Amino acid sequence: MSHVSRRQFLSTAAALGAGVGLSMGTSPSFALANDEINIGFISCGGRAGEHMRVFRGMSGVNVGALCDPDEQRLDSAKRTFPNAKGFADLRDLLDDDTVDAVVVATSNHWHCLASIWAMQAGKHVYVEKPLSHNQWEGRQTVNAAARYKRICQIGTQQRSDPMQAEIKKFLHEKKELGDIVSARVNRYGIRPSIGKRETPLPIPDSVNYDLWLGPAQDKPIFRDKLQYDWHWDWNTGSGEMGNWGVHVLDDLRNNVFQDSVSLPKRIFGGGGRIVYNDAGETPNVHFVYFDTGSIPVVIGLSNLPAGPGAKGSPKHPGPGSGYIAYCEGGRFEGQRGG
Repeated sequence: MSHVSRRQFLSTAAALGAGVGLSMGTSPSFALANDEINIGFISCGGRAGEHMRVFRGMSGVNVGALCDPDEQRLDSAKRTFPNAKGFADLRDLLDDDTVDAVVVATSNHWHCLASIWAMQAGKHVYVEKPLSHNQWEGRQTVNAAARYKRICQIGTQQRSDPMQAEIKKFLHEKKELGDIVSARVNRYGIRPSIGKRETPLPIPDSVNYDLWLGPAQDKPIFRDKLQYDWHWDWNTGSGEMGNWGVHVLDDLRNNVFQDSVSLPKRIFGGGGRIVYNDAGETPNVHFVYFDTGSIPVVIGLSNLPAGPGAKGSPKHPGPGSGYIAYCEGGRFEGQRGG
């Protein structure tokens, strides 16, 4: 079998997700250039499965460890990777010195702590977006990467698309449409009600709920299912703005602002969770204005159909998931990913 060097591996990993620009130090636990690189997965759910398929097709890379507090998910992943070690507790996986790097694809509330623990244990990290619930959490993760000299890469993978460089060249170097005068970000995609139970959701027998919950608050769940719909609970998720909004806002920051703006000077926003009387807490309609000090930005987000029984989203300018750069000589529309 042909093997990849560390440099080749990291280049390929960058194709999976754009990284926080952090330095990399040498690590006794990290594979040498001619050795197989051992990857551990923290969570074996749907998004993790997509990453597993990518790594499975890479020579010189081995999915060597799997972790999930849901026994059914862990068993399912083990059927695909029968030689991988299995763990319910991520701390046991992190204690395994044979694991060189980890993929953190848990629910959002675990992202930062799992990443920090992994870097403390000498592992490099690929963590799904959004990195954190708040800026403080995210900053601690960045600080940990610098302190422990680990790579921490975040799953805004569209930054690795070569088209992104072409877009910036078109908009900024050649200025084919003149100066950018304003911008809009869209995320329109229908999501159904998540239900509202009269009694708390019984936790499935296959789930070690203490491990699943981790650093989140222990409180009753009144939605219809445990998995995925945690996105719409502030205790464990970040809503659609933190789910899909991360991607399209990062496209805007990268292609329109070229990373020149870190935070808006002022924000005006409105919205809420409307139409559905369900257990969801996060907005399903959300509109925001960013005063960046240079290019004004409007963000439109809706998870509702255009009307009762409608199959499509409300009418809106531009792509359903993407951005518009309004320029002096026209407008440029970018779908999510470019």
